[in-house]
Amino acid sequence: MPACLALFNGPAPLPGSAKVALRQSRVATGVVMAETETEAPAEKKAPAKPAAPAVEYSESMPFLVKRPNLKGYVGDVGFDPFGFSDLLPMDWLREAELKHARVCMLASVGFVFTDFYHFPGFDYTTLEAHDACVAEGGMSQILLWTGLLEVISLISIDQMIRGSGRAPGDYGFDPVGFASNPEKLEDLQTKELANGRLAMFAFAGFVTQSVLTGNTFPYLYS
Repeated sequence: MPACLALFNGPAPLPGSAKVALRQSRVATGVVMAETETEAPAEKKAPAKPAAPAVEYSESMPFLVKRPNLKGYVGDVGFDPFGFSDLLPMDWLREAELKHARVCMLASVGFVFTDFYHFPGFDYTTLEAHDACVAEGGMSQILLWTGLLEVISLISIDQMIRGSGRAPGDYGFDPVGFASNPEKLEDLQTKELANGRLAMFAFAGFVTQSVLTGNTFPYLYS
């Protein structure tokens, strides 16, 4: 009879120590299952495709793609329609641009100046001065001294292209100390380049207008 009652009433209650053991067993089982689930390798997702680089267009000519070799140079407005920066060393190109810019700034002033003032014994207009120098042998002197300066500068340019660290156009000539402030140096370099580029166009215009009109400054038709 007691066995029948036990069968209807369910299993007899466990003692306290058995309950604790059962509870710890369940907790341990849950921890093992959690660790197993955590350690299960997650599904590998396919790496996202890198976004295509944005096309950068020239500031001066928006219909052309900007040449990458121009980046980092003072005065860069993306103007290189013929792609010279892809064919030749950029430092050499900048050296040539600065040299022509500086010569033309001096030449523009000199071209106009000689129309207002003539040195004693040299009574020629600016337009006539070239032929007069050729006739009197002065051009050979110009070729000699200019060629000497070019040979000296060629050594610096060669070292620069080989990686000496020299900045294009830097000959250490700053007697007044304009570039003593590094923060203003880039601004001064930008101004020099902008004025030099303008001077290259200006000198070409002076010569053309002087030849067409045959007159002195301001080179107008009489």
